Amino acid sequence: MFASSCVTKNVAEVDFSIPPKNAKELIAKVNSKNKSTEWLALKGEISLTLEKENEVSLGISIRVRKDSLIWASVTAPFGIELFRAVLTKDSIYYINRADKTYFVKPINHISKIIKTDIAFKEIQELITANPKIVKKKYSFNKTNDDFLLSTQGYIYTISNFYRIRKGILIDKEKSLTYTYSNFIFENDFPEQLEILVKSPSESVFNLKLNYSKLVFDVQPKIPFKIPSSYVDSE
Repeated sequence: MFASSCVTKNVAEVDFSIPPKNAKELIAKVNSKNKSTEWLALKGEISLTLEKENEVSLGISIRVRKDSLIWASVTAPFGIELFRAVLTKDSIYYINRADKTYFVKPINHISKIIKTDIAFKEIQELITANPKIVKKKYSFNKTNDDFLLSTQGYIYTISNFYRIRKGILIDKEKSLTYTYSNFIFENDFPEQLEILVKSPSESVFNLKLNYSKLVFDVQPKIPFKIPSSYVDSE
């Protein structure tokens, strides 16, 4: 569903004072607005619904090093850590504090969890609010405050400050929708992210992230150690 090798390239200089007249000009402005920081630290709450299970709300801390790793810690009320994970370009490292287990798996294991194919780069782009617009021929429309790009399999809603608000990716009967909201004026970064995956089998993956703290370009600690007493879940 993601075609990371077929995305448009960033444009070095773009005049944002001139409204775009077509899809090409709009995509150039969006790509130029994408921010690329070496480090990003996020903290907030996560709500997750997987298939027919009830929604679960927990605390979360995420730390991202560009093109290298994604570290995450999920906590129950009162700050009790439930699990910790590190994603790299090729692997997932996972610790479950509740049952004292761990596993190490290839990165494609995450596709089984969210019910759609996704790579490390696409996960990083979603978390850092820098999703790329896949290179296609789009129809171009202007709504009240937003722009709309659409083609077979792809629909993007883009704000008048040239940040993607919503992306819909459709592959046959399967769809992935991501939505950003509550953009911060100072840095155009969204405080909320929702990811929704639907498939023909009616299995649904719905994740909502609400960030309460954002830190850019400050290297955080990345603590990860599997205790010797933990057992491999496999």
